[in-house]
Amino acid sequence: MKVHITKAYNFWNKRIGAIQGKVADVARSIGFVEMGIFNYDVNSDSHEELGKRLDGIIAAVEPDDVVIVQMPTGNGITFEKRLIAKIKGYNNTKVVLLFHDVESYDSLNCFNGVDKIIYSNSRMLKEIHSKELGAPIEEQFAFSNCNENVIKKNLLDISDFYDSSVYTGNEAEDNLIHAAFGLYDKNGRYTLYVGEAIQSVLENTNEKICFHIFHDETLTNANMYRLKKTVAFFGSYIQFHKMNGADFESNNKWVKYYTIGAMFRLVMPRVLDNLHKLIYLDADLMFNRDIKELWNIDIKDYSLAAVKDVIFDNGIVQPQFVKEGIVPKDRYFNSGLLIMNFDKIRQRGDLLEMALEFLNNNPDSALPDQDALNYYFNSTTLFLDKSWNVFTQYEKKRTSEITDNVVYHFMGQPLIDYSGATDFEKLYYNMKAKTAWGYAGIESEVFRGYATLTAKIVNSQGLITAMVANKKKIYYGYHSEAMENLLKIIPPCKEDYFVTDDKAEYNKDIMGLKYRSINYLENETKGEFVVLVLPLANNGRAIENLKSMDLLELEDYYVIPKLLVGPKGGYWG
Repeated sequence: MKVHITKAYNFWNKRIGAIQGKVADVARSIGFVEMGIFNYDVNSDSHEELGKRLDGIIAAVEPDDVVIVQMPTGNGITFEKRLIAKIKGYNNTKVVLLFHDVESYDSLNCFNGVDKIIYSNSRMLKEIHSKELGAPIEEQFAFSNCNENVIKKNLLDISDFYDSSVYTGNEAEDNLIHAAFGLYDKNGRYTLYVGEAIQSVLENTNEKICFHIFHDETLTNANMYRLKKTVAFFGSYIQFHKMNGADFESNNKWVKYYTIGAMFRLVMPRVLDNLHKLIYLDADLMFNRDIKELWNIDIKDYSLAAVKDVIFDNGIVQPQFVKEGIVPKDRYFNSGLLIMNFDKIRQRGDLLEMALEFLNNNPDSALPDQDALNYYFNSTTLFLDKSWNVFTQYEKKRTSEITDNVVYHFMGQPLIDYSGATDFEKLYYNMKAKTAWGYAGIESEVFRGYATLTAKIVNSQGLITAMVANKKKIYYGYHSEAMENLLKIIPPCKEDYFVTDDKAEYNKDIMGLKYRSINYLENETKGEFVVLVLPLANNGRAIENLKSMDLLELEDYYVIPKLLVGPKGGYWG
């Protein structure tokens, strides 16, 4: 599908001619095909001569194309009627009329067969209706003093040009950077994160990018449109690859706890069989540097390139293969940003089949796809500078200012923590506002942020009540940053204690108190104690264990991340 736009030459009205020229020039800069119309004495043409002249004007039009006709053309209504009829003669072509003036028309009912009408100022709408126009009339085309970006956004809206961003070329031969996302959008909000990441990539590079979106049926048509529109604005490309969720089923319980969309990266070497290299990106990234620098890193001798993960330094339980030394702790990488050497990966085997075998053999692997990638490819991974994957929840403790030439990773931080918003968090929201979602996406996040803050207040109020009643405090979970921060706020008393079902922890001292078995809780009298629990304790079974004892949240137990602000180990959303 191509999009054409007319441009009048030698137009008798200099003002309208200048406006048409500006719009056509902007349109041409984003890939529209110009259709030049020269003003002349139409009456000098016979019927046959006019027909030949019109055939020449529309020679580049093909079936399924869109043609934006800027009105008036300057050649009169007879010329315009025949021009539109010629264009509509092609199969499934669409005609959009962009009116800059209607005063010269006695009636507009001869244009009722067009697909869309756009008017260029609010005063024109009443006059259009008065001239018997029955075609679909869209909203005003904004000029904003002929600002090029405003005109560009309008053109993308009215022409359905976003479909031309769908890539149809030869990926292996064309000089493009290829990047990909896995997208599973059960709640309807996740696609916006992908849109923001794409927006940030494109704002920081002059390169053409082809974005590959691996998705399932949870991607709506409306959100697909917004992704296309976001990419099209920069003249880049997008491809959609629909996945079947059943192909990624595993007995690993954590696969669905996170998002099955992260598993979609495992099939990329198989689906994109004519690509040699790909940049994989998580949706919660924000680029503040040129992706070209990443693409140019030489990994011909490596399977992957990634950044060392710091999660084990912040209380996350290590997978068994790390504890056993199969993968050294200081070489475990984060999979949120990867350069993937498909040739090397394919030599090892089918990535999805290998990962599913690993997960079926390791049902308690808490970071499923990431653990699988580390298990198979850690020894053949090139480690990148940490600036390529900066975790914001830790960066927030270091500075509130924006750092140049980094990629921010909002891992586990879908919302701004209102206890102290940083400049890079504000930039993250502004970046989302620039996407095709606009401020509508931000609005919902702001309200969810306030809801999260309110939930923390409710939890804190309930715990205060328990503390005033002098209930015994039982701390359930491993010694981590979140637990340390809680203990600073709510220090234990002599009769308090810690519980775990990890036998290796029994009888260890922490702040002078012992760890005891989780079964010790059964000896306690309900109503006389309160449990403060880390949900990831005991391989994620902590809440389940408490519920099995008929304990109730906000009465018998409190979830620690619901009591703390984000930077201190609390939930971000």
